[in-house]
Amino acid sequence: MTLNAGTFACRDDAEAHYLAVIDKAAADERWIDPAQAEMYRQKLSQAQVGGGGLINAEAAALGTDAETVRQAVLRNHQRWQQRITHIELARVQAKASIRNASTAAHMQAVYQTFKESL
Repeated sequence: MTLNAGTFACRDDAEAHYLAVIDKAAADERWIDPAQAEMYRQKLSQAQVGGGGLINAEAAALGTDAETVRQAVLRNHQRWQQRITHIELARVQAKASIRNASTAAHMQAVYQTFKESL
């Protein structure tokens, strides 16, 4: 977005805009196709109890043992949890910075820094 004198009618309009685009960017970073998310939930549930049909099928397809797949599912879940925690903390911090910014240009800089941190 190119900022100029007419981009926003007032500071509050700029703040509302940047708060919304930060929320959208965070949501986009966290988004997973709902069907794929359901498969991940099922695999995680199976991995947490020691295995199951999806774990066994994936192991067979990959030519490895079920325990290797189970451990990979658990590791990937932990990484994803760390990722979404990072996104949320960055989102909260960026929104606080937007609220404290005095100009739209500063808000744009906060937004750019936020996007680069993702």
